Amino acid sequence: MPPKIFTSRYSNPELAGDKYTVVGVTRTPPKFPLKYQLQGNIAEIAPPGWLFSETNVERFRTPYFRYLDKTGPFQIKRILENYLSYGKDVVLCCYEDVRVPGEWCHRTVFAEWWKLQTGQEICELFNPQEPKLPAAVQKRIKAEQEAAERAKQPEQLSFF
Repeated sequence: MPPKIFTSRYSNPELAGDKYTVVGVTRTPPKFPLKYQLQGNIAEIAPPGWLFSETNVERFRTPYFRYLDKTGPFQIKRILENYLSYGKDVVLCCYEDVRVPGEWCHRTVFAEWWKLQTGQEICELFNPQEPKLPAAVQKRIKAEQEAAERAKQPEQLSFF
């Protein structure tokens, strides 16, 4: 079976060891220690600096697609094939934990663009860790769970 391409975050413990060819798709490498060897970085997939401040995926997608179109799928395929030639699955990494509700990342938007260009799907690599939810998300989930519990309880009526 030929090697596949996945996306993930740098801190995914599944990457530990030498099972994968791990490649960054970021403007800067991680400043924290990794439990694996980073084999390179594909700057052509990293978003340009002027898109860093865009927090809405819908507003990010079109200009990022245009940016990727400048390099084009054939050039990106040649770069990816170089890493695939190592014989292991290739994992394209950046920082965000897309398992957290409301989180998104350029790597998943890249996977959308790649599928549109080539028909090939790039999936997120399994991550055995529980996602670390931001405090605001934890608070919202707790409130939703409490509301659901209250809704299950019968309402007590008083006739006096």
